[in-house]
Amino acid sequence: MSEVEYSIPADVQLEEELLASMIFEPETIGEVAGVLQPEQFYSVPNRKLYQEVIERWEQNAESINLVKLVPIFEQLDISASHITDVAGSIASFWEIKQRAERIQQLATLRNAMRAGNQLIANARNWQAMDQSDIQKVVVDAQASLEKIGDSNVRNTMHKVRDVVMDYVERIGDRLDNPDPVNVMAGIPTGLADLDKLLGGCSPTELIILAARPSMGKTALMNQFVLNMAGRRPGAIPIFSLEMSAEKLVARMINNLGNLSNLEGREITEQDYLKLTMAAADLAERNILIDDEPGQTVAKIKAKARRVQQEHGLAAIFIDYLQFIESPVRGMTRAEAVSTNTKALKNMAKEFGVPVVALAQVGRQVEQRQDKRPMMSDLRESGEIEQTADKIMFLYRDDYYDKSSEKKNIVELDLAKNRDGQTGKVELAFLKEYGKFLDLEVHHAEQMACL
Repeated sequence: MSEVEYSIPADVQLEEELLASMIFEPETIGEVAGVLQPEQFYSVPNRKLYQEVIERWEQNAESINLVKLVPIFEQLDISASHITDVAGSIASFWEIKQRAERIQQLATLRNAMRAGNQLIANARNWQAMDQSDIQKVVVDAQASLEKIGDSNVRNTMHKVRDVVMDYVERIGDRLDNPDPVNVMAGIPTGLADLDKLLGGCSPTELIILAARPSMGKTALMNQFVLNMAGRRPGAIPIFSLEMSAEKLVARMINNLGNLSNLEGREITEQDYLKLTMAAADLAERNILIDDEPGQTVAKIKAKARRVQQEHGLAAIFIDYLQFIESPVRGMTRAEAVSTNTKALKNMAKEFGVPVVALAQVGRQVEQRQDKRPMMSDLRESGEIEQTADKIMFLYRDDYYDKSSEKKNIVELDLAKNRDGQTGKVELAFLKEYGKFLDLEVHHAEQMACL
């Protein structure tokens, strides 16, 4: 039998690129930790370095930097300057997941080749084999290949018994605590009329809040966050891809303090008193803001995982969907939105929290007589309609018709609700404060002021 010439399927440069990404952008580590195993590296030094970085990261993420790892480089005979050069050649550290997947694929291929070589070795003495011997060689080869395939598949099966017990316990909690807040499966938005329809923002759901500009999307997001913070354990991170953290905080303070825009006008003592009280209130709420522009879902996910580890995680808000970067260079805008939408849904399932993403509605709405947005108006992707669990549209009649009887009223259309009813709710929108209220509450406040 002639020997077959072949090269070992391994990419040491790719392994170095992955390690450089981890060292120079430690927030990417969460994308591969627990997924990529040390033994899947071909290079032994790279394997040991990966294991060391993961162990340090699990103990203290702040310990991951080039300087602190120099002693490990010296032990493994790895050049720190070479890793630095590799890092400088990488277009995006956040493509680490694709690199990890490729390293896993090559490791699987190497294992398959070893199994093939073992099969060849076992079959060399074929002249002396009877039927049972040949059958054993074939069965062993099949078992080896099946084991290789199984090693890359995570166990995601749930015993029905466990799921049933969790479900019954959750429903039982609602019986013991009949408060309307506890009756909801999700986190209440704090807007009673909306919560009756919506059922709160439930774990694992992707919720889309869509509208044309100036309808109040960001203001409603802020209202949700302010109302939801503290209702469930854990922090609520906002990934603000368009607005700075300071501007977002200023809007939240205006909301809490019933302050109109303080920029560009004279400030009174009363204004400053309201400001300090609202700021103190806001500072106590477990809200985090990340205003780095141009982020991918992978980067958002890694940062959210860090929040979950350090603070716990109640919900995730993103402003807004179309501003999330494409995961792969060369994608069309529609392809990127489609891929990112599915990735956000997967993130909600993985973290077990609601993910609320704002979205822009296409300008074709402006060409219609009835300017209420519809599913078909969601810009760039039908994937949003298909993947999202709940989709809400905002519409302000007084924006388009200055003589409208619906002054300071926003119509919220729950156009899709995978597990419940759809319908419309009207909310009071105090635009000068960036504040939403139930209409009944707003009317009561107005009467109290008379």
